[in-house]
Amino acid sequence: MLPFLLSVALASPPMELVPRGGPAKTMSTVVPTAGAAITTADFVSAILDCDHYPLGASFMGVKALKSCKTLDKRSDGYTVVHQVTGGNALVGSRQYVIALKVVEQTDTKARIEWDLVKHAGAVGSMTGPYASTLNAVDAVHTPYNTGGWTYDKAAATIKYYVQSDPGGSVPGWLVSQDAVMAFPLELLRTRWGVGGG
Repeated sequence: MLPFLLSVALASPPMELVPRGGPAKTMSTVVPTAGAAITTADFVSAILDCDHYPLGASFMGVKALKSCKTLDKRSDGYTVVHQVTGGNALVGSRQYVIALKVVEQTDTKARIEWDLVKHAGAVGSMTGPYASTLNAVDAVHTPYNTGGWTYDKAAATIKYYVQSDPGGSVPGWLVSQDAVMAFPLELLRTRWGVGGG
């Protein structure tokens, strides 16, 4: 009886994802990996290990990623993550909860996609499965965020793409290709030495 009660107590909360197809522009990059010894298992492990993402990337003084914390490893295969971006005098920090999932993995190819976990309300009084985490951080809640990573070992490439509506008012120069790709390129450089810089 006790194991059953523990499994119920530790079960993940019900979760709904924000549907894809929002109005945000897609930004992407493809990084060559020739010469790097990367298995698809290594790739999946590194992308899902959100607690150890590098946090040094910035664009024009704004940190691309200020914090990243795994909230849940769900039995349905999703890894749920809370991320906070940096801010400055012109723009406030952003935060969101995303659910990542491995949608393809063979010896030569791995693909991970993510979607925003649906929450409602204003920060401080939000409702939803991980609202307590969002309510504890003074940052704008991003209303739309989806994307993915694909590692193609045969083609020797890693592709990253994202669609995001940051919410609120954000200067256009902060939503440039360079700003959006600062974090993924830093992750690829620090983890496998690919992506330049």
